[in-house]
Amino acid sequence: MQWLEFVLRTKRWRVAELARRTDRNPSTYSKFKNDPANQATLEPATIAAIEEASGIRAYEFSQHTKARGLAESESIKYEAEPLATVDGAVKALQGERNGIDPWVLKSRSLEAAGYLPGDVLVVDLNARPEPGDVVCAQVYDRAGRTETVFRIFEDPFLMAATLDRTLIKPLLIDNDRVVVRGVVVASFRERRAAAA
Repeated sequence: MQWLEFVLRTKRWRVAELARRTDRNPSTYSKFKNDPANQATLEPATIAAIEEASGIRAYEFSQHTKARGLAESESIKYEAEPLATVDGAVKALQGERNGIDPWVLKSRSLEAAGYLPGDVLVVDLNARPEPGDVVCAQVYDRAGRTETVFRIFEDPFLMAATLDRTLIKPLLIDNDRVVVRGVVVASFRERRAAAA
């Protein structure tokens, strides 16, 4: 089934990950890899579970184009992995507090400020930004699609801290197209081996 392959490729999931996120047996999905005639089908409840887990509508085969200046997804919602060492730190920070929202940074937009792709950034949605704070913002394109980005708050602009020229353009905070959601109050990084 092409749609299933598209979901796996787009989300960069393996069959086991899709099965875990949809609470299904991996064989529910692996049978499609062994069905060159495409005769296998999915139950409507399974299709709905895939849509909910992936955010990709049933039988959709193309990704929406990003707004100009947003060439790649800059962040993704943080989802705790059972064995991740960062998971305990994020859960401890969240505790019983409302408005704590963890995200995984995917772009180089803040590399000069010390934040790297793969870092978990913890956002306080109730905090008011001060100049120089790293903030989480949403940028809307003309079609109403949104992208969550991280930038440095320099009222009335959001600035990148990077040498990547595609990300340097400042974003004007107009509370319509660009809206600040919260302030980064902590970040976590898994230990990585040094490159040889």
